[in-house]
Amino acid sequence: MPNNATLMTIAIPTYNRARMLRRLLEQLDGELKNNPCVELIVSDNASDDATPALVAEFQAGGMQIRYLQNEANIGADRNIIQCFESAAGEYVWIFSDDDLMAPGTVDRLLEAITSETYDLVFVTPYFFHGEYRRHKAFNRSPDVTLTRAKDFAKRVHVLLTFVSGLVVNKKTVSQTPHRPFSNLFDTSLAQLGPVFTALNAHRKSLVIRDPLVAATANTRVGYSLYEVFGINLNNTARDWLSDPTVRNELLKGTLQRFLPFWIFKSREQCESAVPENPHKVLRSCFGNYLDYWLFDYPVCALPLPLAHAWVTFVRAFNRIERLWASAA
Repeated sequence: MPNNATLMTIAIPTYNRARMLRRLLEQLDGELKNNPCVELIVSDNASDDATPALVAEFQAGGMQIRYLQNEANIGADRNIIQCFESAAGEYVWIFSDDDLMAPGTVDRLLEAITSETYDLVFVTPYFFHGEYRRHKAFNRSPDVTLTRAKDFAKRVHVLLTFVSGLVVNKKTVSQTPHRPFSNLFDTSLAQLGPVFTALNAHRKSLVIRDPLVAATANTRVGYSLYEVFGINLNNTARDWLSDPTVRNELLKGTLQRFLPFWIFKSREQCESAVPENPHKVLRSCFGNYLDYWLFDYPVCALPLPLAHAWVTFVRAFNRIERLWASAA
């Protein structure tokens, strides 16, 4: 590979979050100084805050940023796909403007994708509340190489939707027939177009087990969560994933490891800004799934103290299942 080749693009879609973007760019400035093979894109959805001045400040300080400034707010889905399609790198890492990464993460990723070719790399996150202070400590855990898409989906499941956790081989996506990514606009899941396309062509993937991405835990969801992670996710998995076993692993993880806790949180704290009836929405798309009735419906229907007990049981069940799988 020529020295001036762009091996990886880190693309940051942003809108009116200059304070968070500054925090990320300050961190990336140190990560990218000795990595000319990494392209950095900031795709600005017509911010009317200090974002343009902020990017200009970092550029003036010597940081190599390709700044895409939309004339109007085209929406998050379109901005994410614009990031992917504009990237010059062989690998594309779309990174949320409110997330951060551990020191040395870029070097570790470059080491991995230089030594082997992967269709997907998953970088494990952890979630923090409030102000970020110091990255979670970790011991260097062995990375996991997988050759079956089903195994990758089983490990990652609902976090396939987590933008900052997935590095996608753009060449794999460009060489694999797929539906237009525009079909996913206004689903809040457009990022799954490239990810699912890479899964359909899956030959080899990597899971970096150490928690290298520090993700901001949203305390109040500003969209229809059950519509997105119920109806939209189910439809996208059905329409875009060619292997039903991959689809089943994704939906099983969503139903068993993600939705029970969000249902309880929304009942307990009214965390969603968009009023929804979780059972009404989720039954329409998952009513034929036994996992829905086992793991999710009791949290919807039981009195709150019993729902809490059920969530505790589900958490313990998931932990035992993970231990059983790792010992197998």
